[in-house]
Amino acid sequence: MKKLLSIVLALALVLSLAACGNSTPSTTAAPTTKAPETTKAPETQPQTTEAPTEPAPPEVKYTSLGLNIKNKTGVTIDEVYIYPAGGEKGNSVVAKGWKDKDADKKNYEKNIYIVREADKDMELEVVFADGTTAKKDLGKLEMYHKISMKDGTDPNGWEVEIEDKAEDQAAMAVAVAAGKTADNFYPGYELIPVEFKNKTGKNIVDLRFFEEGGTATAYNNVLDYLYREDGTKMDSLMPGKAKEGGMYLFKCFVRPHTENYNVYVKFDDGTEMTYPIEDWFKADGDGHMPNEISLKNAEDKYDIKVQYDDGDPEPLAYLAESLEKGHVLDQWYPVYDGVPAADAASVAEARAELAKLVVPAPEESGEKESEASGSDAAPSGEYVDLGLNIKNKTGKTINEVYIYADGTEKGASVVEAGWKDKDEDKANYEKNIYIIRPAGAVMKVKVVFADGEEAKWELTEPLKMYDKLSMKDGTDVSKWEHEANDDPADQALIDEVVKSGVTTDGWKP
Repeated sequence: MKKLLSIVLALALVLSLAACGNSTPSTTAAPTTKAPETTKAPETQPQTTEAPTEPAPPEVKYTSLGLNIKNKTGVTIDEVYIYPAGGEKGNSVVAKGWKDKDADKKNYEKNIYIVREADKDMELEVVFADGTTAKKDLGKLEMYHKISMKDGTDPNGWEVEIEDKAEDQAAMAVAVAAGKTADNFYPGYELIPVEFKNKTGKNIVDLRFFEEGGTATAYNNVLDYLYREDGTKMDSLMPGKAKEGGMYLFKCFVRPHTENYNVYVKFDDGTEMTYPIEDWFKADGDGHMPNEISLKNAEDKYDIKVQYDDGDPEPLAYLAESLEKGHVLDQWYPVYDGVPAADAASVAEARAELAKLVVPAPEESGEKESEASGSDAAPSGEYVDLGLNIKNKTGKTINEVYIYADGTEKGASVVEAGWKDKDEDKANYEKNIYIIRPAGAVMKVKVVFADGEEAKWELTEPLKMYDKLSMKDGTDVSKWEHEANDDPADQALIDEVVKSGVTTDGWKP
């Protein structure tokens, strides 16, 4: 089950704004309503000149689906859609670059949770990495269905059947009960990105965001799901700037769509306050809706700032990432029909792991060109192992090489001072390194030469496992090359470096 849980939690997902509605959230019932009941008409109808009233159409009923999907096609898949036949595709339920079983035996199989209209025939569309597509009719899906895309890209050979093994069903049940959908689709609700600031001067020990007309206790305490960068749990949300120990939060809530919301806060001295957040979906003069909530006073509920913050990466890049990957700050999700019984401890563990993937970002990310090394500052989100090959063919000795994501500190150098070029040292001009970096981020490379000259190279594509960075033909970065390394012998050498578990720059998230 641990293996399957880790698969569930590693999903990297695409942007979704759920359909808006006025359903009242509940932690125990689905946000759907029954079709309106009709009364029996009298035997004698009075004559009228008015047109007869049409009965209101029944509201759409949604159901939970825990599924198992496998990529055994022999090729990489970039997108998978599961949707009502003939309807809108919605969002992909997998992240781009999903490798098949032969290429990645650990991650070719995924347990996913989606919410779909009940009693509808479903259709599957797959987009492969080369741009080709395949479609398959799935019929009516149920909990525990498994979809095996196997033996090539012809969907006629793919299998759709019920998984009858109790252990596998239990893993799917946990994925559903944890509440995070694979495609960030929560019908009847909004996925609301918020930059949250505590400037009250007091530590916050309980924080809940809720809609007008709702109750704070219907939702989870944010503090139950706040973790530091090192994975340790936070006891309180301190006020102030990052250098003072405070944190700004850049994450989402799943809530019904209303005009006004509230923030309930309990401070560590036992006092409480509910701050009104009005007109959240009202655009300002430039057409921007609010994205920042700043609590400024522990005694005055109206001393707050609700506005649009146009900072980049804080909050725009962080909030965009939260929307894209469905990062939910308090791990509260709506519950729909069809949720099976699941092991409570496993569900709690799953939600805690989901929260750790989205640690709160610090208010100040630090100067992009800071000379500090070994920093453990990192953007929120998921990380990937990168085994890389780097070459010094510049004609000069290099003292430092930094590889870092835009908006983060450089961290430590991945080479030691005195790294000679190919002409001077043919045995050591080439190095295999192991680093961990934010998934999907486009990197920058800074090189400091022994004579003090510097070169800054901005890559145009995210780094992938086994990539090569060749610094060649002098210090003009336009001549340097970033390319994939498909040589099995080279890949085997890089694998040995990664298997050691020791990062070249000493940093792990």
